[in-house]
Amino acid sequence: IPSDQHCDFDKKIGRASTWTQWVLGPIKQVSSISLIALVSFGLVTTQFMMAGGAAAKATQRTTPVDLARKALLVKSDFPKSWTSTTSSNNNSSIPGATQLASCIGVPRSVITGNPPQAHSPEFDSSNHQLMVDDSVSIYPSAKAATADFNSLANLKTPTCLASALNGPAKATLEKEFGAMSLIGTIGVTRIAAKYFAPGGTNITMLMRLKSHGVQLNFEFTLVVYVKANEEQTVSLISVDAGFPAALAMQLTKDAASLIR
Repeated sequence: IPSDQHCDFDKKIGRASTWTQWVLGPIKQVSSISLIALVSFGLVTTQFMMAGGAAAKATQRTTPVDLARKALLVKSDFPKSWTSTTSSNNNSSIPGATQLASCIGVPRSVITGNPPQAHSPEFDSSNHQLMVDDSVSIYPSAKAATADFNSLANLKTPTCLASALNGPAKATLEKEFGAMSLIGTIGVTRIAAKYFAPGGTNITMLMRLKSHGVQLNFEFTLVVYVKANEEQTVSLISVDAGFPAALAMQLTKDAASLIR
């Protein structure tokens, strides 16, 4: 969108981080297949062990989420003009989960699973038209992580997800959009694998939203990698602009190399 319109829109409904909360929060839950990307934070807790004897003292333990944080993208991975903000924390339920699971042919628990997660900040371009989040989910086993990955990679998933988002999930999504209204249907597609680091899978959602007379085209892509019991998800979001292919390749290469 032109810079003058963008500034006016910023004043009316807030900057990019607000868009993520209002617009993308509920959709990330559905599209991520099992709560991958930003919607529910893994809680980092400090645990202590007491050493025996009169001189006992607390010793901090490193949790799996602590370790997973080391595999996240950081601000230095982005162009210098980009900024970072705290990611939104939207814990709304997953609408259409039963239909989506049935359509893909997986247990509902794969769609609604909520493993511990580590999350990066939200990274925003200087014009607020590009946003990126990174997360690592820690599953109880490699089998569980692979099941989630395969559900996203399934050939039926784009069609099934589009059906769920434009069916039972649509009313819930529109309610959570608040002042923004959804125009038309939500499109779901898969981008050619050559545009991202090898070894992953991806899915993209396309939607048009309107608020205060301004129409915006949102493109939301999840690129996912799995190794052992960990699943790394890079969320690439663009508003009225295509996400730069070179940057998408660089970020997914960086992320894929970080997962243990």
